[in-house]
Amino acid sequence: MALADQMNTATSIPDKDQIMSENDGRKSQVGTLSFLSRPLPFSPSVRNGLILFLVAAACAVFWHPFLTLYTLSQEQEHYSHIVLIPLVSLYVLYGNRTAILASREWSPVLGVVLIGSGGLGYGLSNAAGLGSDSLSMTMASFVVICWGIFLLGYGAELFRQGLFGLLFLLFMVPLPEVLLSATIQFLQRMSAEASDVIFGLLGVPVFREGFSFSLTNFSVHVAEECSGIRSFLSLIITVLVAGHFFLRSFWTKLGIVAFVIPLAIIKNAFRIVGLTLLANYVDPAYITNSVLHSSGGIPLFGLSLVVLFSLIWLLRRVEQRMGYGTQKTCITSEG
Repeated sequence: MALADQMNTATSIPDKDQIMSENDGRKSQVGTLSFLSRPLPFSPSVRNGLILFLVAAACAVFWHPFLTLYTLSQEQEHYSHIVLIPLVSLYVLYGNRTAILASREWSPVLGVVLIGSGGLGYGLSNAAGLGSDSLSMTMASFVVICWGIFLLGYGAELFRQGLFGLLFLLFMVPLPEVLLSATIQFLQRMSAEASDVIFGLLGVPVFREGFSFSLTNFSVHVAEECSGIRSFLSLIITVLVAGHFFLRSFWTKLGIVAFVIPLAIIKNAFRIVGLTLLANYVDPAYITNSVLHSSGGIPLFGLSLVVLFSLIWLLRRVEQRMGYGTQKTCITSEG
């Protein structure tokens, strides 16, 4: 029994070469970040006041685009999440508030470059005649300015530590028309394909022509409005946040995000098939005018969340069994 314990203890200790390799990697990364940052020439309280002033000034400059963005989020359902994005980003950064507020470094060169780039982008968005994509470029410019302000005040190392919260601000940016259209068309096409498969598995006689399905008493067309883009974006955002807080491995996080794509398509296909069957065999009003049509996606969205969080829980258990992160902690403590 003692021999087995000794063997388990020995196998849990990383070898010397691995420790040296990881320490060298960390030193190289720290050295690079130190080169990008400089010691703070004034007190953290002065710096924090300067950052608050710059953020307030940026918000004042972008006030009218903010109002346009809010109107867009109220008019188009697939952008209803936008108003929550800054709050989530602030919450993520708030978790590291002690290190952020006490930081003794800043990155004036990189910060000014990003702030200037964002300002230039804002100017070009007004002058380039981008049409419906003008707001996308404007909000992307605001996000870049926010990155620049953070880099300016807190340095490259803290920027790296807060990278998720800072990158998450990109969800404030409305998708460019080309990308939005391509995403909707992809979801529309795949939802129609999945619906066709489900009809076949159920043995329902149906004639399909493109995005149209004809049953014995009713025909339905899978329009762009039926693509499920709103729930797709909501699931992506939810999974990214959950993965950040509950998972450690980059590959498990990437895997759970990739899983959202087929899940959203299958969920939407079941909604299409269910409503079509009800309209064909019970009452056409289930599609033409019913609460189930307008709000029936909510229970399926909730079920999708149950599936996703169950999978995240399983992946977290797998990471714990594999000791993910334990070895790194052990090495650091020995460091």
